[in-house]
Amino acid sequence: MQKLPISISGFPELRKKNCVYVDKTKHIYSLLTSNCRSFLARPRRFGKSLLVTTLEAALQGKKELFDGLFIASSDYSWEPKGVIRLDFSQLSIKNAETFEQDLFVMLTIIAGKYNIKIKDGLSVNAALSIIITELCLEKEGKKDFDSVAILID
Repeated sequence: MQKLPISISGFPELRKKNCVYVDKTKHIYSLLTSNCRSFLARPRRFGKSLLVTTLEAALQGKKELFDGLFIASSDYSWEPKGVIRLDFSQLSIKNAETFEQDLFVMLTIIAGKYNIKIKDGLSVNAALSIIITELCLEKEGKKDFDSVAILID
């Protein structure tokens, strides 16, 4: 019997613990294959983080997490894409300065996951630009990723 995902908001954790998941991957497939920018808004406590982590797993090509769901049997290309997931719940929002400092640290951590070096003292915009450029840059005759997704939670 599957467990209810009480206080679990991450898709990989939910699937690994065999919790109940209402399959929304048909809608996710539509989002991912439409090649357009999307803005999704939902009320508090309405599954935004679960949706973002589900999108992240699909974009990273983690097909094994989707066994038994619609998208696994679809024609979705599981080619990994660069993913920059910004979780604003992890940032201090006391004032603009601390928010920007925390966001820069978050971008530095994301860059580190992709072995990209970000110099101290750069603006948040410059750091984000460097990450996107580096992820799509051709190195030694090949690119790491053809595209990059920015997911904001």
